[in-house]
Amino acid sequence: MFAYYLDLALRSCRANPVLTGLMVLALGLGIGACMTTLTVFHVLSADPLPGRSQHLYQVQLDAGQLAYYRPGAEPEEQLTRFDAQALLAEAQAPQQAMMTGGQVILQGPDEQLEPRSSDVRYTSADFFAMFGLPFQYGGPWSAADDASHARQVVISRELNEAMFGGGNSVGKTLRVQDTEMRVVGVLGAWRLTPHFYDLNTGDYGQTEGLYLPFSTSRGLELPRSGTMNCWGNEHIPDATAPNAPCVWIQYWVRLPDAGAVQRAHRGLPRRGELGLQAVQVLAPASGGQHFQHHIFIERGRGQH
Repeated sequence: MFAYYLDLALRSCRANPVLTGLMVLALGLGIGACMTTLTVFHVLSADPLPGRSQHLYQVQLDAGQLAYYRPGAEPEEQLTRFDAQALLAEAQAPQQAMMTGGQVILQGPDEQLEPRSSDVRYTSADFFAMFGLPFQYGGPWSAADDASHARQVVISRELNEAMFGGGNSVGKTLRVQDTEMRVVGVLGAWRLTPHFYDLNTGDYGQTEGLYLPFSTSRGLELPRSGTMNCWGNEHIPDATAPNAPCVWIQYWVRLPDAGAVQRAHRGLPRRGELGLQAVQVLAPASGGQHFQHHIFIERGRGQH
């Protein structure tokens, strides 16, 4: 029977070669498109940090005006600078990091090379350990460097190759927006896909080439990028100031087990003493249950 149908197929091919070729081409294109779609879906739906992302949580605070609070509404994905710095000072999680993105102009030690621009991540010391960034040379700055607004940077392997020839550049300096900073670490090969810790600066783009303390970035008023939402009717002279009613900072914590999650959850009401109010959410990076706590405070920073 198979030989009979094969004979019919060959006769049909000889009788209509053009039509047969078009049918085969259409089937091939369809199968190719299907396999490409399945491959892309598999890559993009994979866990970006296997073995680590289930312990990472994004903190969301509804710090807006209490008059506009709606029970059950999703809070902003970003925090105000006031809230982020208050949470960092509390240090209720084993590791936590506040951050935002930007773009700066860099000049290496070789004055013959043209200045170049680079995406930058302004963050705090725990960022590197939390997200598992590997180091080829040196290491991250410390929490004490955060507090002292240290002019230190960590650079990517690609930036190190472009500006220092790929060697050990720890201890060398480069100019960031005309300010000299010392290299304390050089990353190894690392690319996070998707760029989930800050989707405001691109989902699947390249990771940053430069990392420096958030406190240093604000002290030097370095340029930032990403979304920012503000509220209120008053003029805001500096939307990045500590008390500005604007959300623009991402905040992540690492909670290694269910007990740590519950302790962080129970600790949320105490933040009311710092002037935080309304909804506070811990959203896990890899999906799953959202731990949410509603707080209603008569006196709060969000009431203007």
